[in-house]
Amino acid sequence: MKVLFLLVLLLFSCGDIFLEEDLIQRPQAKRCSECHGEIFKEWEKSRHAMAWKSEKFKLESENYTKTKCLSCHAPHQVDPEIKPALRVEFKEDGVSCVACHFKEETKAMHGPHKVWSPPHPSRQDLNYAKSFFCAGCHQETYKEWHLTKVQRSCQDCHMPSLGDKRLVQKFPFEYFHSKKQRHDHSFPPGKARPEDLLVELERGEKLSLKITNVGVPHNLPTADQGDPKLYITVEAILPTGEKSKIVRVLSYQAKNALVYKVPTYIDLPWQEISHLEVSVQRKLSWKEEREEIVRHILR
Repeated sequence: MKVLFLLVLLLFSCGDIFLEEDLIQRPQAKRCSECHGEIFKEWEKSRHAMAWKSEKFKLESENYTKTKCLSCHAPHQVDPEIKPALRVEFKEDGVSCVACHFKEETKAMHGPHKVWSPPHPSRQDLNYAKSFFCAGCHQETYKEWHLTKVQRSCQDCHMPSLGDKRLVQKFPFEYFHSKKQRHDHSFPPGKARPEDLLVELERGEKLSLKITNVGVPHNLPTADQGDPKLYITVEAILPTGEKSKIVRVLSYQAKNALVYKVPTYIDLPWQEISHLEVSVQRKLSWKEEREEIVRHILR
């Protein structure tokens, strides 16, 4: 500890000799990995890292000619509730470290923790833990979330806590502050749990299926771009023993997604049934395969 204390004193006395100028000149994301290796590995697996270079986006943007969508896929600077400008340099990095953490007005890196970092100036900004930080790009999903009035933030679900960890993995800088609460920078898309969907059979003049999103505090599915889908497959055995099946597709684009706490009704084409099985599957916009969320047997 004595050696470390003396090292810190030396650094303070030497002013900014450890400042690495290129870090405040908007470098590539790879440059950040030299100190923040663990965070970089998470980000590298994320949809943010693929935002510009994914083949699906290249196709949907007609080889980057549809300019409306471009700036959120390679933002210059991410600020709360403000749609960003398109970045000029290193577009292939997508939503990069610098896009989210570097601020032109202060020429410093910003984040939720108060830290001292000799290689570059750092500023604390508690907005990084608030949902409205995501709203500049994820405008529609943010509006849906805001209407639910739930306390859980976007970050609670899509940047889950990894516990107390070191923000830096480079000697000696890793020891300049204690471990901090760190959050997952792979930005998992999240998957509804079986208990998030209430599936009920209603009997009236005709049979109908009632599905309610009770656990996901935004529309399901949701999107600002792309077209994720929910597939509702209903298989029935009729009193005659005959089998019958219907499939309904819910999507953001079709404007029939499951709104939080608002029931969706699907009319069924049968008067009577002896057995009913319901499967709800999701398909993410960048994947071809479906994943089952829940399967119910109703009688």
